[in-house]
Amino acid sequence: MNRRFRSKRNLPTRIPTHKLLCFQLGNERYAIPIDRVLHVLNEFTPHGVIESDMPNSTLRDRSLVKYKDEIITLIYPSQLFLSSRDDRERQYLIVCTLKEGERFAIPVPEIPTVLQVAEDNFGEVPELYDRGNLPPAIEKVIQSSDNNIVFYLNLDKLVNPNP
Repeated sequence: MNRRFRSKRNLPTRIPTHKLLCFQLGNERYAIPIDRVLHVLNEFTPHGVIESDMPNSTLRDRSLVKYKDEIITLIYPSQLFLSSRDDRERQYLIVCTLKEGERFAIPVPEIPTVLQVAEDNFGEVPELYDRGNLPPAIEKVIQSSDNNIVFYLNLDKLVNPNP
């Protein structure tokens, strides 16, 4: 029999996966793309805390922190949801980069974890849930392997919610 006509074995199709850095604030879990993370630090000192009462802003509280030889903005994304308010001391600092190369940091109370998620586990935020009140930084929802919901954050929209 000619080789061309042999049946090909059914090989499993590969589903693309994404590596994410996952952290928890209050009751909610968030994930960011790991390729946008520069470092996770466990020693830092925030300076010049600005507390703003701007409604519907993801950047209500900000401060500055020294990272290597650079001063970068530290943002507190716990403003995304009321239930994610977490008054525990921030022990770790996730240093991230925006698409333009600008750096900023996110303080979190527990060491973040690496999560590898198949592309088909990413889903849209249900329209009925959103209703225009969801911060623009929350781009997708992920169903993790432990059946929890993780909110996928767009870092550029987290820093600049109204570009």
